[in-house]
Amino acid sequence: MVSQVVSLARVELLQSLAAGEIQLAFQPQVDLTSREIVAFEGVARWHHPKLGQLSPGLFFSLAAKEGLLGVMSRTLAAQAARAVYTWRNQGYAIDVAINISLTDVMDPSFGRDLTDSVVSESARPDWIILEIDEEELACTGNQGLACLEILAGLGFKIALDAKGPPSLALDKRARALFCQLKCGGSTMLTVASRLHKVGASAFMRRIQAAQAANMPVVAVGAESAKAIRQCYQIGFTRLQGHFVSPPLTFQAATDMLREQPSELDRNDETELALEIGLPAPETAMKPNLEQPHKPLQLFSFEDVPEPDQSNSEAA
Repeated sequence: MVSQVVSLARVELLQSLAAGEIQLAFQPQVDLTSREIVAFEGVARWHHPKLGQLSPGLFFSLAAKEGLLGVMSRTLAAQAARAVYTWRNQGYAIDVAINISLTDVMDPSFGRDLTDSVVSESARPDWIILEIDEEELACTGNQGLACLEILAGLGFKIALDAKGPPSLALDKRARALFCQLKCGGSTMLTVASRLHKVGASAFMRRIQAAQAANMPVVAVGAESAKAIRQCYQIGFTRLQGHFVSPPLTFQAATDMLREQPSELDRNDETELALEIGLPAPETAMKPNLEQPHKPLQLFSFEDVPEPDQSNSEAA
């Protein structure tokens, strides 16, 4: 009976992919200096006709078990390409990121198929960021890095998604490959803040190595003004999380792009204390009522030291 249920679920997943019921929602990534949206991360949502909206954790494991990750990755890549082409065509110089698995990366036909999916939507591979999990990549070693370098050679940007302690060194090869370093989880950011206060650590050395390579460092999961100030002190340069915005429909993400401040006074250093507000567009995805979504109100830097000073103290 269990095998029959799984088989039915597999067929239903394939049908939903073909019917367009699995769609990307887009979560903005904000530059902490310019306070502007510089990218979106595409997050898959299954709009199930009976069960409602399902998050990736509820169906990606099924897709992996049934060998459907490649199909899903190619489908979602086409959606990301369609979105980024529209935004680029409207004059917004942003990228769209999607998560990919090492299973896909190691597939010899994946790079060609992914390129075809993107080009078929009139987009360019260098507008797409492929996020790879660090722990997965560490298990494959040089073979995984070589496959990612092939994707980079096709024009795709590669981001390293670090969800735990550092397991890969940001050596010369890694710095040439990765376009950004993402560090996720509120717990990790809290620990990072404590490590920063006590001095250099493996985590802080990694942040400093990324800074030295001019590689953006993205904090994922900083969900309070205090956490954002800590991220700025540590050396993060970008922010992504529900404090900025939950994942949005394509139309809501487009509205947010149009409504963000287009001109900011960057000459007055005291303006770093300015509270910026991006309107929260209406979306089909309602935020948690216990923690209602607020407009983007990034930071008050009145008591925050300059980044160079913080980095010197950390060193």
